[in-house]
Amino acid sequence: MNTRLVTDPVVECLLIAVFLSLAFWPGSAVSQVPAGWEAVSFEGETAYHFNGNCWKALAKGTASGLARQKRIDLAATPYLQWQWQASALPDWPDQDEQSKAGDDFQARVYVIKKGWLPWQTRAINYVWSRQYPSGSHWPNPFASQAHMVVVQGPGLSPEWQAFSRNVRDDFRRYHGVDIKEVDAVAIMTDGDNTGSTVSACYRLPAFQAQP
Repeated sequence: MNTRLVTDPVVECLLIAVFLSLAFWPGSAVSQVPAGWEAVSFEGETAYHFNGNCWKALAKGTASGLARQKRIDLAATPYLQWQWQASALPDWPDQDEQSKAGDDFQARVYVIKKGWLPWQTRAINYVWSRQYPSGSHWPNPFASQAHMVVVQGPGLSPEWQAFSRNVRDDFRRYHGVDIKEVDAVAIMTDGDNTGSTVSACYRLPAFQAQP
């Protein structure tokens, strides 16, 4: 299994938002990784494992994710679909999610369009917010090239939450660009900035032709 470790402090701010590439480092940051995916570590190691129904994530003041690098034709398959669920909410501190100190989420899904240079890369983070209602959005506090979009607002529902987003439309809306392809998708549950213990379960994102 390959694990990417973020080491450069300047690059780290951008990578937290967009999962850009660095050299591979050996290790086992997570107990399991889906076929075709890889672990990406930023601050400690969020543990991921398949429980027979979904990919369970557990972060204990940590931030690492699972990423799949694959070029996707948005003309053919513009809709990203996924599900997530959690059985308990953590006791989050008061830090604002729109600040660096509060940039932690129980569940998030990234979509990444790489540029020739790191600062040309663009990403959208679909997140479960503990503070803001669905539809809220803001630039990531670590890197404005990534835009945070709330798809589930505060509170807990025991049911699975299902989502379908037109990624091409969202890049137009939030980045003002019309893209034909994206290069990677990722999931992450993190509690490193707030020092929180947090968990969620994912049914992995996939691109589809129809919503």
